[in-house]
Amino acid sequence: MSRDWLGDLINKDVPLKGMGKPLSREVLEGDVLDRTVKNAGYRPGWVGLQQQIRDRLAKVLPLLENRALHNEKITQEVEEINILVKKYNSSCPPPMQKMLISIDDIPNQMKRWE
Repeated sequence: MSRDWLGDLINKDVPLKGMGKPLSREVLEGDVLDRTVKNAGYRPGWVGLQQQIRDRLAKVLPLLENRALHNEKITQEVEEINILVKKYNSSCPPPMQKMLISIDDIPNQMKRWE
């Protein structure tokens, strides 16, 4: 052992797994946090809201065929969906925000939520 203990530590050969091999493309691309979150299976809350809105719109769509019979139910359901849309818009990234649902345009808006 020499008097330079730091130099001894640096010069010590410690075999490391993967030493001298190139890094994988996966490690070099993208954001580390995004990759870690994705691998952990995390799903942001607004993604769950998006799925809820899509499912509720799918339930309203068949009711539109007999709109005269189900008008109150459709109106109530659309109001509840719009509450979810407002919550979705407040939590999602700005480019992902969507307009409120209107009864007259449900089939077209259903396509936007898919």
